[in-house]
Amino acid sequence: MIPTPSKTIIAHTEFEEKVKNLFKVFENDKTLFFSVSYLLLTAIGMIFSGAYFLIFDINILDYSQVSDFILIAFKDPFYLLFTIMTVILIVSIYYLNKWLMIKFPKFFIRQEEKFWTRWFKQTGSYYFWSYMMVLLLYIPESAYIYARYKSKEIKAGKGQTVQIYYNSGPQTIKDSFPTLVGTTSNFIFLYYPKTKSTEIVPFNNVSKIVIIDSSHVSKAKTSTLEPR
Repeated sequence: MIPTPSKTIIAHTEFEEKVKNLFKVFENDKTLFFSVSYLLLTAIGMIFSGAYFLIFDINILDYSQVSDFILIAFKDPFYLLFTIMTVILIVSIYYLNKWLMIKFPKFFIRQEEKFWTRWFKQTGSYYFWSYMMVLLLYIPESAYIYARYKSKEIKAGKGQTVQIYYNSGPQTIKDSFPTLVGTTSNFIFLYYPKTKSTEIVPFNNVSKIVIIDSSHVSKAKTSTLEPR
């Protein structure tokens, strides 16, 4: 028996009611809301950061501490922007789906005849798993695209050029100024465009990091980053 359009709308309405109840919980418990939001932002930051460092053959988990993950969401403003845009996208898809369901009910009747739709309906969480599938594809793919973009900038020498002062002296390890890839609590990651090599340096071996003016690579700015 083919489900009537009303059943599809009822299923969507039930899901909408669950979402409203969830927001009521968040409204009554602001601490829970901010905790969940922060965990979501941190998770997205970890995925994006992990994808970025993998381009340089670095497994960031091997060089990170718990404190690095706590602060990872604030290392790049794009993580926050992406999270906000993702929420807006989900809400937009949700209301668009609701509008289409009422406007074109016959389309949804045909969709309910599909195998995967029937299977999802049987789980009792059709809309939840639909959104989860979209996110599981959308977030990693977005992380990969952003990582490729950022890494290309670094490899082209368009990132932040630095001069490393080691404990043994101001000489860099190679004959050129490296580009800063990123940092954790204990390590600094450098990329040398000329040799196309990545270097991982413990902060314990560094006495000072001088930021180099990108328009005058041979002249160092006075601003410096002191290792932790």
